[in-house]
Amino acid sequence: MSAMTPVDEIAQILEEGGYRRLSVPLRIAGLSFDLPAAFLGTTPSPDLIVIADTAFESDERILSKIEGIARALDVVRSKRPVTAVLAGPRPRTPIIDALAKVCRVLPIGTALDATPAATLRTWLAVLLPLSLPAPSQELADPLGQISTNIDDLHPSVAGLIPFATQGADVVQERFHGILREQLADAEESAPE
Repeated sequence: MSAMTPVDEIAQILEEGGYRRLSVPLRIAGLSFDLPAAFLGTTPSPDLIVIADTAFESDERILSKIEGIARALDVVRSKRPVTAVLAGPRPRTPIIDALAKVCRVLPIGTALDATPAATLRTWLAVLLPLSLPAPSQELADPLGQISTNIDDLHPSVAGLIPFATQGADVVQERFHGILREQLADAEESAPE
């Protein structure tokens, strides 16, 4: 079994993230664009993701291809956003600036740390769906959590907790009632 290339690793992560792999060379408006890989996102982010490998192609050649893709998409009046993922050594700043005029650019460097797969996922995180932690019981019932510590609260604040299940407007109305009561008590006890 051969080792995976950076393009293979990026492709695997994008496929796991729900992107559909397109056949290459990519064909748009009758033109062919030879790229290592291309992907299509699904709703709600229907991006066209193109992957270029800067280790095997010159920066200028990659720029030419991606500008061609952007022009071809303009010709067919596509509204699809384009993202160029650049695997390998980072291109020169003028090349990245020129690419940024026609697409979103994600330069992927070389992961030298102990967890290259995690680093790669971090670099690609903007393209991947969020993975939220599973809700815990504490997160699922914040009122229950507050109710267990009710003795630590001021009595006026503790009096609002039963109203919380009825919604923010009811809590606000009750809070204003507490303020009115406090102000009325303060006026009555004020010396004349």
